[in-house]
Amino acid sequence: MVIEKIESFVVKLPRPNIGEDIPDYGRPAHGLSYETDPPIDDMAGRRYSEALFVKVTADNGLVGWGEGQSLLAPEATKAVVDRLLTPILIGENPLSRDKIWDVTYGVMRGRGYRSGYMGAAIAGINNALWDLTGKALDVPCYVLLGGPYRQRVRVYNNIQGRTPEIGAKNAKISVENGFDAVKYHLGQPLKNAVAIVAATREAVGPDVDILADLTWHYDVPGAIALGRELQKHDVFWLESPVPSEDLRRHAEVPAALDLPICIGQEFYNAYQFRAVLEAHAADILLPDLARGGITGVQRIAHLAETFDIPLAPAVGAGNVLSSAAQLQLSAGILNFTIMEHFEEHFQWRSELILKETLTRNGSYLELPDRPGIGVELDEEKLMEYVTE
Repeated sequence: MVIEKIESFVVKLPRPNIGEDIPDYGRPAHGLSYETDPPIDDMAGRRYSEALFVKVTADNGLVGWGEGQSLLAPEATKAVVDRLLTPILIGENPLSRDKIWDVTYGVMRGRGYRSGYMGAAIAGINNALWDLTGKALDVPCYVLLGGPYRQRVRVYNNIQGRTPEIGAKNAKISVENGFDAVKYHLGQPLKNAVAIVAATREAVGPDVDILADLTWHYDVPGAIALGRELQKHDVFWLESPVPSEDLRRHAEVPAALDLPICIGQEFYNAYQFRAVLEAHAADILLPDLARGGITGVQRIAHLAETFDIPLAPAVGAGNVLSSAAQLQLSAGILNFTIMEHFEEHFQWRSELILKETLTRNGSYLELPDRPGIGVELDEEKLMEYVTE
């Protein structure tokens, strides 16, 4: 069996309830007045949920699908897949997933491109190869990973909490829908952020975990000050508190606080995560396999084991293939703690392009017994949202 064809698809799913005057992309939110300016998502398209899907076809007709997370300008990732990586992979054995990851990463090394669109291109192909391998052997990917270590995977639901009232309301709705963990993006001044968490804790009681993501909006003193306030409300973790380019400075945050600090969505491979671990800059790692590939993130998981550090696999604004593959990884690694989930977003995306989706019971995603990554795309529907 050899790789016969690799195809990539720029997928743009229209977001619901978006006005015609909204631009595709918004300007970054940094520097805005949180009291007066509307929230702007500077990490994903505003009109569309954008993604880069990769389809690998073997000479025996077997097909695997993967996602390389490209929340902005997925056309760039497509160019890397089509023009650079595909020509060197045709004729390779699709079961040689580790070898192919190393070959494609080695191609990037000489060009100085070790993450970003280049890493996403590697990940999209790698994830598709895992899906194809599972189908070839008729097993889910979590079996290929050596698991499952668990029969279901705990997830937290991302919710909006612009004000304390909105946050408490949305948290209660999530709890009523079965979730026992919720996460806010708290890129707001300290008093506002604390008020949202305090209102939520009062609304949901002591048994629901509250996670806080600062998306790099704070400096070190500010993050430590906020963390000390959030500890009073039994916050589960503080995510991406400060920019992580200076890991030595970043390490001051977990050293000063009792609640766990987690980072990782900005990193793509085990080399970058090794630097985080050696600097003791985080208590939990958040790798995203739509950026590192299942092969790459399995390596990160094994590396983190040697530091006694758990993983909380991230999905970010990834699409349905990202979530499905991340579920497989979460079941197939030892040092797992909790997985990211966007219930509302996942549901509407699934309805648009999947034949079979995932099953959630309460705050857990059930492991599918289907081979590969465990979901089935409706290719005819998918092509309605492919732009090129």
